[in-house]
Amino acid sequence: MEQCRYDTQAVERAACFARERLSPLAAALDEENRPPAELLDEMRQAGFFGMRYPKAWGGGQLGATTSYLATAELAKASAGAALLLLVHWMAVDAILEFGSEEQKALWLPDLIQGRKIAAFTISEAQAGSDAAGIATTAVHAPGGYRLNGSKYFCTNGGLAQLYLIAAKTDPDAGSRGISLFAVEKETAGFFISPPLNKLGCRSSSTTALSFQDCFVPESARIGPENGGFKAAMYGLVGGRLGMAAMGLGIAEAAMEASLSYANRRKAFGAPLARISAVQSMAAEMHVKVEAVRHMLTAVTEKQDSGADFSLDTSALKVFTAEAVTEVCHKALQICGGHGYIKGNPTERYYRDGRLMDIGVGSTEVLKQVVGSTVLKHYR
Repeated sequence: MEQCRYDTQAVERAACFARERLSPLAAALDEENRPPAELLDEMRQAGFFGMRYPKAWGGGQLGATTSYLATAELAKASAGAALLLLVHWMAVDAILEFGSEEQKALWLPDLIQGRKIAAFTISEAQAGSDAAGIATTAVHAPGGYRLNGSKYFCTNGGLAQLYLIAAKTDPDAGSRGISLFAVEKETAGFFISPPLNKLGCRSSSTTALSFQDCFVPESARIGPENGGFKAAMYGLVGGRLGMAAMGLGIAEAAMEASLSYANRRKAFGAPLARISAVQSMAAEMHVKVEAVRHMLTAVTEKQDSGADFSLDTSALKVFTAEAVTEVCHKALQICGGHGYIKGNPTERYYRDGRLMDIGVGSTEVLKQVVGSTVLKHYR
């Protein structure tokens, strides 16, 4: 696989877009619980939707390291705007790896060039981390399947034009009875709820989905029948890497905001920055942020090399979630009552960071994955 070099200019372009275009809207997007629809054309023109992907499909071919660090810059301004891209990439990854040549030709040019947005959803009200526990079914019908059931926590819901859906084609076979389908937004029998009212990452649209005798042709199935669990897990591997990039952006933004405040705010006749307890928190925050950055870079370089990085993404997400929680807690502590008030960016970072322990695999489940795998190495 061709080696991808880190592109400093691409990351700086993302940082500039975040500062000049996203940051002025971030508070309003959070308050109004909506994605940055007014910036989508600019995001397309900037090539954000296809940063990681081959030029043959209209992508930028920048590689994972550049693309995820660029996304971290976007997350510094608006975590939800970064999440929009990261879930879109999960769907593109699954199509690239498991889609037929016809499916790739049909969907990838529009997705990679940002003319269409994708969603990727497995979770249901009763099945989150337990992906094998989904209840949505896909029953054979002449020429295809009929979908019935519902999904929850669909990132990009309502915004996306293409939805990758996991459904049971053999309900008694557990994870071996799941297939993956691509459903167009306007398909009859497919319904999207209004956006859910979330605690954080509110600039990302999250909805419920439902299917009522929703017919999809056989050509909409991605990969073999009953082979969808593998495709879904493949998408989640990239999703965990994306969550870590988003977490890096949140943590860095929280650190910058709180330490700038510490240098401005005076207490006991001197800036907060002179207080040893604040200096200690600043050091701990810096160490955590830099550790996440270096770990993220190591994993993305591994991905760019073509090596297996699935275990690394789970370990990275566990570490990042804990680091983000600690950094955002300290940032709010430094800002005190001011940071606790709505409208202060630190309060938003605190809420946004909470998703890190939950989304695309909870910390508890991922610790089981990492721990059981590591233990096998020491048998």
